[in-house]
Amino acid sequence: MFDENHILRTTLILTLVLSSCALFWKIPVALGLLLGGLMSFLTFRLMIIDATRLLQNAAKNPVDEKSAYRYSFKSFLKRYILYSLALIVGLLNPSLSFMATFAGLLVPRLAIYYHMLSGRIKRGT
Repeated sequence: MFDENHILRTTLILTLVLSSCALFWKIPVALGLLLGGLMSFLTFRLMIIDATRLLQNAAKNPVDEKSAYRYSFKSFLKRYILYSLALIVGLLNPSLSFMATFAGLLVPRLAIYYHMLSGRIKRGT
């Protein structure tokens, strides 16, 4: 099995490898991948921190549905504001590629698929 720390490490490695490989192709693409990948790394880490904090608070004292919804919605808004800022910077800055920034935001999903497939290969299923 894999956990969130494996995903974070793989996300960072994939971001650095993809952006360094894209550096030989076009510099704006490499910078866009780097920006998107690092922003997705940050937002994934924030999601882990917020979920852990919510679960720790729920273990100490009962959390009603309304306060849990409010807390998770604040976490959701925080992450999507960071996503939108990365996309706006990628769109407005001429030295960054918007599509590469968008692709960089999808790197944690690639890391999840990688770990899922490698786990299935190891298990033989």
